[in-house]
Amino acid sequence: MSQQSISLDRATKWDAICFPVEAVKLADLLPADYQLLPADRQRAIVGEMKEGQKSIFALQSEDYSLVPNALIRRLAEQSFPKHEMNVRFTDRGEFSINLILPDEINIVSKPGHADRLYKTMIINNSYTGKTPFTLQGTALREHTGTRMRVSYYRLICENGLMGWADDYLTLDEYLRWLANGKPKKYKDAKIVKPAEMVENLLVSESEILVQKKFAHKGLNLAWFEEHLLSVFQAFSQQSSSLTVEVYRQMAQVAAPDDAAKVIAEVGLPKMLARTALERLRKEERELETPANLWLAYNAVNYALFNSRSSLTINDRYRLDETAFHHLATLSAS
Repeated sequence: MSQQSISLDRATKWDAICFPVEAVKLADLLPADYQLLPADRQRAIVGEMKEGQKSIFALQSEDYSLVPNALIRRLAEQSFPKHEMNVRFTDRGEFSINLILPDEINIVSKPGHADRLYKTMIINNSYTGKTPFTLQGTALREHTGTRMRVSYYRLICENGLMGWADDYLTLDEYLRWLANGKPKKYKDAKIVKPAEMVENLLVSESEILVQKKFAHKGLNLAWFEEHLLSVFQAFSQQSSSLTVEVYRQMAQVAAPDDAAKVIAEVGLPKMLARTALERLRKEERELETPANLWLAYNAVNYALFNSRSSLTINDRYRLDETAFHHLATLSAS
């Protein structure tokens, strides 16, 4: 069955996504003469995005755990008092929240011009159950330390950029992983790493959870709130990011003459690939510089999060990650 094409809404204030939401027994919403047949999903996730107009985002089972955006807001305001926010969301209850901090770096792609990037925590949440709660995307299984990925917000086109390379200790290690075919399982990834870098997997459950997605199922919200606060506070102290090194390497490598082919190889749908190419040409004109792989990556990211598509927010991030690794591979070849 085909999915409806949608555009992502944008907001810069918490109030746009911190509307009332709750889990309600489905039976309580139906007239008295309706009888529900036995089924697993008998709780409705009901939200009021517009005053006086309630929507049912999904039907869930009894063990579904709702994570309200208001909870994230309270912890963000406590941990990052000077943060700004930019959120992309849908009217179906999907949210990609960028918490933008004052910490700033520059990426130089031509003399006299620097892209200004701000340290960012990217949080994905949903009220549908289809998209798990994630902090800075998902991570490979072997990375079990408490270091978080560091994402960035690009001011020139208001894009959030995920720290896709931060699961690695060094640039050489990341490039070896790319050269080895991007193995997904720990037992395969070990051959990419020198023996001394292979970490002990016997770590505490809380350390593993820092780098894993949270399914909306059976989650203890009191524990989750405490854990999320500790993650935010640790992130505020973290400064290093391997991904920035990859950005800088991309910025020094010219895009191939056939940029359309490079963008198509990422796997974007045709309409989004066309938008990405148009964006790349626009930045070439405005910056008065030939296209490089850094600008090509930003063009793909821009198309993914500013175009109408049937892709979910989670799907858009998967393609963004694919694009990043593909262009990073080209920058090293």
